[in-house]
Amino acid sequence: MRSTRPLTARVMRRALVALALTLGVTALDKPAAAQDFRLHLEPAVALWLDTPQSDRFGPGLYFAVRPGVSLGRFVDLQVSYALLYTPKANGFTENGSAHFLTMGLRLRPFAALMAPETNLGGFFVDFDMGYVRTDKLDRFGFDVGMGYGFQLTPGFSLGLVARYGQIVQSDDRSDQDPNDGQFLTVGLDFGFGPAYEPPMTLSDEPRECPPAAVAPTCPPVACSDMDKDEICDSADRCPTQPGPVSSYGCPMNPCTGTPLIVRVQFPYDSSDLPVPRDDAPQTMDPVLDAVARAVAQDPTCRVCIIGYASEEGSVPYNDALSKRRSAAVQGYMNARGLALPRIPSTGFGERCQLAPIKSLEANRRVEFRRIDQGASCPATCAEQAR
Repeated sequence: MRSTRPLTARVMRRALVALALTLGVTALDKPAAAQDFRLHLEPAVALWLDTPQSDRFGPGLYFAVRPGVSLGRFVDLQVSYALLYTPKANGFTENGSAHFLTMGLRLRPFAALMAPETNLGGFFVDFDMGYVRTDKLDRFGFDVGMGYGFQLTPGFSLGLVARYGQIVQSDDRSDQDPNDGQFLTVGLDFGFGPAYEPPMTLSDEPRECPPAAVAPTCPPVACSDMDKDEICDSADRCPTQPGPVSSYGCPMNPCTGTPLIVRVQFPYDSSDLPVPRDDAPQTMDPVLDAVARAVAQDPTCRVCIIGYASEEGSVPYNDALSKRRSAAVQGYMNARGLALPRIPSTGFGERCQLAPIKSLEANRRVEFRRIDQGASCPATCAEQAR
């Protein structure tokens, strides 16, 4: 009697096509800078798990080459070529071999808990599926792997990986055993890729400060001062808008109608406002206090607080994170006496970034925009840009 399998070859082929389309759309939706090249080499020992393969062949070798691109901290898109070789068992005359050409994903679900410098290491899960050639037969196959990589240098990791694979056998061949070929591999994972580079900040583009006599807040050597307000960008909370030293370079008054972009230094993956530390005693209090006073002094002024997030993480998660950030600022200003209807809040997630600046830190920001009485906060990037 032939076995009945819940996943037929036809269903799996359709799943492969759907995966390819999904991965293509995902890759196009991400900035090119995030698509860093990766290469993984995987030598391993292999063992067949089911008959008739386990009767005909002994333990063997498995080797895979997996080039790919990073789609972010959590996901790599990869293609793979793998060779499975198992020697004949006693009483049989032919060795076994299979060639795999597959595509799939490498997921790092705990990447957010690790330092960005370990961009090649950590716990990972693989899923690949595609074409398999065994002897003279064309078949469909898939595999699932799990492992952990230890990053030994900025561009190299070494880890352990275990993998389950399955070669789907056709149900309509009377001359062949209908059982799928199932195998297990245990081996090493050699990872190669570019070394982590810290995200570019607004101060990365060198510009000359005005002469020291005009800009006493700048050091005598060259520094970046994008808005020419005599405050170096490294200390300027509004590096694209001129403002006084008392408010860290921010113009303070969004009621004039000009949007106020404030680089609130939210920690990574957090909506907590900065608190004083020994190495960073300054907080956002002077800036937010100045904005609150400006709004309080104009009873006709309503200001929308818009939060943003950098491109790390999924779109739904970043939308929720940006709303929590704007709500944190809203709560701070409400505690300073502003009624909530005068300071509504919303979040745009990773949308409407500060192009052409590619800076994760700069995009963790909050904007204050004056809105008319009875109007709502902007809902699209086009409305936000007006």
